[in-house]
Amino acid sequence: MKALLALAGLIVVAGVAAVLVMSSNSDGPSTSKPTVAAGGFVPASPPTATAPTPSLQPSLQPSLPVEPSPPGVAPIQKEYMVGDVKVRDHRTGDHKQMDLPPNIHPANGPSLPSELTHDISQQVKNKMIACAKSMPRDIRGDKPKVDGQLQVAIKDHVLSITSLSLQVRDITDATASDALAACVKETSTALTSVAKDQADVADYGISLTFAIP
Repeated sequence: MKALLALAGLIVVAGVAAVLVMSSNSDGPSTSKPTVAAGGFVPASPPTATAPTPSLQPSLQPSLPVEPSPPGVAPIQKEYMVGDVKVRDHRTGDHKQMDLPPNIHPANGPSLPSELTHDISQQVKNKMIACAKSMPRDIRGDKPKVDGQLQVAIKDHVLSITSLSLQVRDITDATASDALAACVKETSTALTSVAKDQADVADYGISLTFAIP
C-alpha cells in the first residue's frame, strides 16, 4: 500500500514538471538548433529577397536625332571673277558681290612690316588727293571715299606696285568716279619704296581706304 502511494506521488511530480517545462518553452525564445544534414554540414538558408535601391541619378530624356544633309547635295556657292581673282562665295542669302579682290595672306606666306606698307599706301593717297582736286563738290556724297587693293612686289630691296584695283564710293557722277580712279592708277604706277632688310617677294596685297577730302 505504501509503495502504491509513493508511485502515485512520483507520477504527480513528473506531470507537474512536464507542464512547467512546456510552459517555459512556449514563453521564452526558441533554442532549437538547425538541423544537421548528413555529413555534418548545415544547409545554408535561402537568400532573402530585397527591394532594389532606387537610383539617385536623374533620368536622361532622349534627344531628337540630327537630320543629315541629303546625300549628293553640294552646298550652294556663288562663283564670279573680280579682276583676275575667282571668288567663291559660300554665304547663304542674298549678298552683294565683291567689287574688289579679297586680300588673302597665307599663314606661311611673307609678311611685310607696317612701316613699309604704310609708306607706299601714303604715296598712293597723296596721288588720290591730287587727282580729286578738280572734282566738283556738288557730286560728292556725305562720305566719299576710295577703296582699293594694292599688289606690290619686292626685288633687290625695292618695293614696287604691280597692280592697283580701285572703287570710288559715294560720288553721284559715274564719269567723274571713273576719271578719278584712272588718274590714281596712272600716277601711282611708278611709285616705289625702299624695302631695307626685306627678302624678295613676288606678290603681296595691301588693302586701301582713303576718304576723299
